[in-house]
Amino acid sequence: MTTLTFLGTGNFLAPGRYWNGFVVDGTVLVEPSPTALPHLRRCALPAERLDVVVISHFHADHTFGWPFLLLEVLSRGRDRPLFVVGPPEVEAFLATMMGVAGVPDVQEHAHALLDLRYVEVDLSWQQAGPLRFRAVEVEHVPYLRCFGYLFDGGGRTIGYSGDARPCPGLDELAGASDVLVLECNGPHPSPKTHMEIEDVKTLRDRFPGVPFVLTHLGHGVDGAGIADVVVPEDFQTIDLG
Repeated sequence: MTTLTFLGTGNFLAPGRYWNGFVVDGTVLVEPSPTALPHLRRCALPAERLDVVVISHFHADHTFGWPFLLLEVLSRGRDRPLFVVGPPEVEAFLATMMGVAGVPDVQEHAHALLDLRYVEVDLSWQQAGPLRFRAVEVEHVPYLRCFGYLFDGGGRTIGYSGDARPCPGLDELAGASDVLVLECNGPHPSPKTHMEIEDVKTLRDRFPGVPFVLTHLGHGVDGAGIADVVVPEDFQTIDLG
C-alpha cells in the first residue's frame, strides 16, 4: 500500500490553499514548505518519524519550513539517520537558510546530535535510507536547477514533477510513472514557468494510461473533463492501493 498525505496543494501565492507538500507512507516528506510542521501535526504525522525529506528546488514555498522542522526533530530526538535529498549544494543552501533565520545554534546542535545525511541528486537511481529514487531535471526558471522525482513505491513508480513547465524532463517522468503527482499552477504570464490546465490535457493525450494527481494549484484549477485526474484537498490522504 502507498499513501500520499497532502499537507498543502497550493502554489507560491497559496490562493485559498496552503503551500504544496506531501508525505509518502508517513515517512517521506516531499517539500518542507513554510507550513509543513503544523500540518504534519494536524495530520498526526510526527516529524521525528520521518526518514527522508525531499526538496525539488530552492524556492521559498518549497524550503522555508526547514528551520522549524529541524528544530522539532532536534527537540524530539531520534535514533536513526535523517536523509535530506535535494539539488546540488543542498546542504550549503539549508545551512545558509538557518543563518538567515537567525538560528545558527540550531544548525550546530542538529549536526552535533542528529545523524543528518545529505544526498545530492545525480540523475541515477539512488538510495536515501528506505527510499529508492531517481531525480529527473526539469525546466522551471532559468536561474535554478530544478528536479522532478521518481519514487520506487514497492512495485509501482510514483512520479513527482516538482515545479515545471512542459519540457522533455516532464515527459520522461510521465513515461516512467505509474502515477504522476503533477503541478498545475494555472494561467501564468510569459515566459511560461509552470503548467497550465491545457498543458495537463496535452500531457494526458501523450500519456493516456498514467493517472495524474494535481498539486501546486493556482486559483480555480480543477481537473473537470480530464480523464483519470484527481485534485486533492489540503490534508487529504490518497490511497494508491
